[in-house]
Amino acid sequence: MLYVIKRFTVKNWIAIIGILLLTLLQVFFTMEIIGAVNDLTRTITSKNVDMILRWGFWMILCALLLAAVQVIIQFIASHTAASIATKLRGDLYEKVNRFSMADLASFSTESLITRSTNDIQNIHIALLYALRTIFVAPITMIWSIIIIIKTSIFGLTITTVAWLILLVAVVITLMLLVIPRFKVVQKLTDSLNIASRENITGVRVVRAFNAEQYQEDKFNKVNDRYTKIQIFNAKAISFFTPFVTFVMMGLTLTILWVSALTINGLSANDANQMFAATNSFVMLATQIVMSFVLLITIMILWPRATVCAKRIKEVLTHNESISDPEIEKPFVEKGTIEFRNVGFAYPGSDKEAVSDISFKVKQGETLAIIGATGSGKTTIINMIPRFTDVSRGEVLVDGVNVKDVKQETLRNIIGYTPQRGFLFKGNIRENIAFCNPDLTLKEVIEAAKTAEADGFVSAKSNGYESEVAQGGTNFSGGQKQRLCIARSLAKKPEILIFDDSFSALDYRTDKVVRKNIKESLPGTTRIIIAQRVGTIMDAEQIVVLDHGQIVGLGKHEELIHSCPVYQEIALSQLSAEELGLNKKGGK
Repeated sequence: MLYVIKRFTVKNWIAIIGILLLTLLQVFFTMEIIGAVNDLTRTITSKNVDMILRWGFWMILCALLLAAVQVIIQFIASHTAASIATKLRGDLYEKVNRFSMADLASFSTESLITRSTNDIQNIHIALLYALRTIFVAPITMIWSIIIIIKTSIFGLTITTVAWLILLVAVVITLMLLVIPRFKVVQKLTDSLNIASRENITGVRVVRAFNAEQYQEDKFNKVNDRYTKIQIFNAKAISFFTPFVTFVMMGLTLTILWVSALTINGLSANDANQMFAATNSFVMLATQIVMSFVLLITIMILWPRATVCAKRIKEVLTHNESISDPEIEKPFVEKGTIEFRNVGFAYPGSDKEAVSDISFKVKQGETLAIIGATGSGKTTIINMIPRFTDVSRGEVLVDGVNVKDVKQETLRNIIGYTPQRGFLFKGNIRENIAFCNPDLTLKEVIEAAKTAEADGFVSAKSNGYESEVAQGGTNFSGGQKQRLCIARSLAKKPEILIFDDSFSALDYRTDKVVRKNIKESLPGTTRIIIAQRVGTIMDAEQIVVLDHGQIVGLGKHEELIHSCPVYQEIALSQLSAEELGLNKKGGK
């Protein structure tokens, strides 16, 4: 929690000082009320109506002022705790947005969601209770103990101390039982989110294989353990409330019993004084016990919040694997991409996923990358917008090493269409204009037409204002891909990257979309990953990958005769005659 506290702003510290000053007023008015009750008790026996009214008025005034101070404290505490939680949530969101693929792999998606919601909520609640009680409890306790000591009634003082020692002993035992389990609970919350998300995301696969029971068993295993720990914590904490009541009642009864023994043999005046002191003692002892209750509430919430704060700190202090240069270099070319002896190995792997990758693409050219599954196609294109960084070698865009350019600057000139089309919740227009919300409807429609998406969008009753479900689940695979392509085209970038983005399109639509792109953006450089030879045959350069290495580089006409791997892929899709080979498939 110290890490969270260090992130307090000047406004937060001013608010905390304000709470401290108001707390002193709160305790002062509380003690004044107790003193007024004590004086009223003495005054009633004298039948002095004027004094009774005087002390009664003062007690009512103090009660009203006490209520006003408490309301102000609650308001300041709530506002401060909420602002701190808001700042933490914003900082966490910004940090995760800067994470590279490798950084995201360090934390599961489910864990990051839990940390930004459940963990911050626990910190918020702990801070809220702490700000409300962190000053009032100890100040009230110390003030009450000082007044009790000043009364110099030894028997009542010893009685109060004995009951408080019992209360403290039970609280320490309770904390030792519960605190270690809070960390386990937060980890199990991550596991529950993973199990739930996995089941919902893969619901079609689960049903197709009739694996509902298997998934339920996986979920129940985590859920049962989570439930057992939570039940244990609840049982331990639930014991505390009745025990505090027992201590309060026992303390009150003991004070009255000791007072009764002391009063025996006293004169009427001394007995009246003792009775008034007993009332004051009971009220002060109750204030001490209630202060303990407030502190213990924080002691229950604080350990869990501390665990959550550590999890938040892990994310916020995580060293990003990709960072921006302090001074970026200006681009010296336009629309060019060059790989120079690039090698890349995933974290924790001794073997490079791709090795010795070298090629250069000029402005307006189309570079296609083809190869078997797992050959490193996506790995290569992820290095261009710096989703990952090279392990060795250099990647240059517009004549400059991508490491010497800020990520925002680099990605501003790149349009990226992922292999798995993803749409955001909202409407079609917002999704296509994702790069720039200020795009006109005309520009959005133009991009959609180029991507051959205007036909099915216009057919909808609300057109480009039609709703898009989260993830685009209300569109087919081909429709999602075309909308994602339109989103990249609307940006009008220098470089377009298509990561197998035509796979869900039929051959005719695939060909038309590529033709439209070439005509509408003639100066744009295009990088295409494809499994279909027909998609890449007209590319100026084709990179053929096999086990992470380039085994062929050239045009289709060259590779079909000179590269066995490319020839094998091509013959698996088209006939020898269609490829211009002899019947034997020779070179």
